[in-house]
Amino acid sequence: MEENEEKIGCLKYTGKLVEDGLLDARKSAQALLGFDETIRFFIMKQAPKLKQSDFEFPVRIKKGSWEIEIPATIVSWFQASAALTATAYAAKAAQKMAERDFDDFGIKDLFKKSLVAIQWVIKIGKHLGDLTIKKFENVKFRDNNQTIGIPNSEGEILYIPLEYLEFYTSINPTILSKITELVEEERVLSIGYYEEGKLIEEKVTRKYRNIFTNEEKDEEEILFPELRHGDKVSLEGEVTRGNEMSNTIGFSYKGHILTAIPEQGSIVRFKPSLFLKCRIHGEITRLDDKGHLGAKRPKILFTHIEPLESDDNSFTLFD
Repeated sequence: MEENEEKIGCLKYTGKLVEDGLLDARKSAQALLGFDETIRFFIMKQAPKLKQSDFEFPVRIKKGSWEIEIPATIVSWFQASAALTATAYAAKAAQKMAERDFDDFGIKDLFKKSLVAIQWVIKIGKHLGDLTIKKFENVKFRDNNQTIGIPNSEGEILYIPLEYLEFYTSINPTILSKITELVEEERVLSIGYYEEGKLIEEKVTRKYRNIFTNEEKDEEEILFPELRHGDKVSLEGEVTRGNEMSNTIGFSYKGHILTAIPEQGSIVRFKPSLFLKCRIHGEITRLDDKGHLGAKRPKILFTHIEPLESDDNSFTLFD
């Protein structure tokens, strides 16, 4: 990829901690994975028929800051990787989309709109101070009800295009956690897209990091003390992600992400439950990483997961 080629957008970290273009290897991997997961989420929201396509997209890491760029050559990469990994239908859909002939929406548009959606999540998070808020009162409307104004606790109004507000209400509150966990006083996160050659950015500073990371305010307290070791439970929440290497899933329950481990077998069979409201059945374990009883955060040793909604708008995301 050439330095002067057309670019769709980027994620970057700026500040003294990355002024030489250096970032710890594990942090670099986390940023890349977090960016990949988030972009894919919004792409699948726009084009759910592509959810069977395990497409690849290229990025360039630049020095000066630490920056991941999405080049315009994404089109050819998308076509090639989708054709190799997708069903015949999904591969054909990717081909048509590359030609800007699939629902009148092209691949470049998908990626650009995904970046804009991430920016709106950041703007709404900053405005509300909490990504778990999904119901709004005293809203205002304009532009023939296509723009919605939502108030925050101080009475300030943020006007949001209806389409992006609908994206926001569908996200898991921790969707940006991987990329925002790296934010420090001297390492600022920026998400940007190019419009007529100009980079339009939205930033997350240390002041706002906790909004997106779901960091615990008091790690010394026992989380959900009513969930005791050995208790048989059926809990309602949402499956947020799966990790095939550790054979675990993340289960969002009352604003916290709990680790859930299948009693037997692989988590792969639970892919259809990702990003759906579910009921998980199993047993609470309070064993810590050393096998000692007394972990402050419970885990769930589960037998099965019961989806409580359709997966029409969901997508597959496993590490």
